[in-house]
Amino acid sequence: MKPLASFIMQGRLRAATATAGFGVAGLLLPPLALVSSSAVSLVTLRLGAAQGVAVAALAALVLALIAWVAGLHPAVGMITALVQWLPALVLAEVLRRTFSWAITLSVGIGIGCGVILLLHATVPNLPQMWLAVLEQAVGPLFEQSGVTGSERQQAFLQAASLMTGMLAAVSLLALSAALILARYWQAVLYNPGGFREEFHALSLGRVPAMMLVGLLLVAWLADSYLLFELSLVFLMAFFLHGLAVIHGTNARMNLSRIWLVFTYVLLALALPQMVILLATLGVMDSFLNLRGRLTRAQPEDKSDDT
Repeated sequence: MKPLASFIMQGRLRAATATAGFGVAGLLLPPLALVSSSAVSLVTLRLGAAQGVAVAALAALVLALIAWVAGLHPAVGMITALVQWLPALVLAEVLRRTFSWAITLSVGIGIGCGVILLLHATVPNLPQMWLAVLEQAVGPLFEQSGVTGSERQQAFLQAASLMTGMLAAVSLLALSAALILARYWQAVLYNPGGFREEFHALSLGRVPAMMLVGLLLVAWLADSYLLFELSLVFLMAFFLHGLAVIHGTNARMNLSRIWLVFTYVLLALALPQMVILLATLGVMDSFLNLRGRLTRAQPEDKSDDT
């Protein structure tokens, strides 16, 4: 990955080329779209928001031209820039200025919750819209699986009620993953080893943890789907916090990397359950300072390259 990061930082045109190229590839294979966001984030982290905006704008023009040649609407470039690259740029600029993952993720939480509230305020009968989308997108798969019509309708109704929150949470995870990759690239190029220490110390703090607990409690008591949706965004941020706790603990206790591999295998096999488990760990760490207690218990730093 270092050659790619080096290529991106060799000039605005190369950065825009990488951003647009991976943006196009992301239309066919969505995970590759993260790399395009990481390219914009890397430029912003190193050179500032103005350079990040210039790269994103140039890449949007290139993407619009490619879409036009391919017979698609040129607005694809502008939509990608606004929905994918602009939020990535904002979070990267916040991290560049504050050097704080807690503040950066809190801004990400604010953006995600703001989008949820905006959509609920402006789109009439939002769950019904998602219900129609689900029926069209995955309805035929349910029919082939032999699920009865009433069971399918019930599953779709439950999913539609939380769909906006789930998409906001997944978007926050994607933006955070892109920023993590960009920060790693920056460390590899300019500050070897810096990312490891920074990520291991990631902590959202008690206030966001109390807000998450409060949202879940009130949502449960009031049976409010809107509050559940907002809590999903917080939950995803604390999932990253919990993942940082796992990495930091593994390094502090000088454990084998097999434990990290085991964690990611479980993530692949049982993602929803692991997200909840790691988010809970992140909330616990916010109140109990688990890594701080471990540091006091083991004064000698026996770290490896985890």
